[in-house]
Amino acid sequence: MTNTYRWGYLAASGIAHSMAADFALAGLKIQAVGARDIDRANEFADKFDIPTRHGSYEALVNDPEVDIVYVSTVHTMHFEHALLAINAGKHVLVEKPFTVTSAQAQKLHKAATAGKVMVLEAMWTRFLPSHLKLQELIEAGTIGQVKLVTADHSQALQHASRLWDPAVAGGALLDLGIYPVSFSYRILGQPNEIAAKAQLTELGVDELTSAIFEYESGAQAVFTTCMSVAGPVNAVVTGTKGRVELEKSFYNNTAWVAFDNNDNEIARYVPAHEGRGMQYQALHFEECLRQGLLTSPILPLSESVQIMQTLDAIRSQIGVRYAGE
Repeated sequence: MTNTYRWGYLAASGIAHSMAADFALAGLKIQAVGARDIDRANEFADKFDIPTRHGSYEALVNDPEVDIVYVSTVHTMHFEHALLAINAGKHVLVEKPFTVTSAQAQKLHKAATAGKVMVLEAMWTRFLPSHLKLQELIEAGTIGQVKLVTADHSQALQHASRLWDPAVAGGALLDLGIYPVSFSYRILGQPNEIAAKAQLTELGVDELTSAIFEYESGAQAVFTTCMSVAGPVNAVVTGTKGRVELEKSFYNNTAWVAFDNNDNEIARYVPAHEGRGMQYQALHFEECLRQGLLTSPILPLSESVQIMQTLDAIRSQIGVRYAGE
């Protein structure tokens, strides 16, 4: 494999459009796109100047000119389509949430290890410059030992029918809540204890979920996610020497300000905006491959499995089950 990697897009979804636009900004190469409808694949390829179009996902993953497959189908198909690409010997970037259950995540981990391919969850927030700078500040001890992480991800999404449909693992948790969960993991790691409450719809998906994570250090992470109201979508990281406040929407390449315990500003980050910022995860993916790495040091595959285990634990407490469980 050369140092110029060729991407294949498995699905021409809405988020794939956002990703492709950011790929163009970064000069990343999309070699092929595959969709169940060849007309849709052609439309996507024409829009983003992609040379190869496939009318099936099988043809896409078996394309010898594709090195990395980006999976952006609905949640319930992530496992099947990622496994399809892994079995074809491709490296894979899988949209978040990584899978629907931790059992699926563990199977993908095993398959990736056996196939000696890199598989990464497309939690794009982790790779944004603003979040990398935030992590540097925390690790430098600028705000001391982190004691509390709070975050909200609530949007009024009554129009998004997919989120309200239990057949495709709808609900706030997997679509919105995944962001504060992953954010907390990045800062505090895997929690020891989880306490969660939710309000479910008549069809049994979570409309509103809140959770508290507790850690060995005594720290806590607290988050709320809702898909029927518009919340502040902000986050605060509080330590023994100060705090960092992230602006709306915290999971974007957004600005943040750090304060000491007397409310004096001690650091500020104002990002340069280059598209939505989804290209950074792909650039990181390619850099890992150039270095011979098959797992990301920023978001290891094992951590994506742990996050799915945490989401399973939350669902167990709030009474949400998905089709096939």
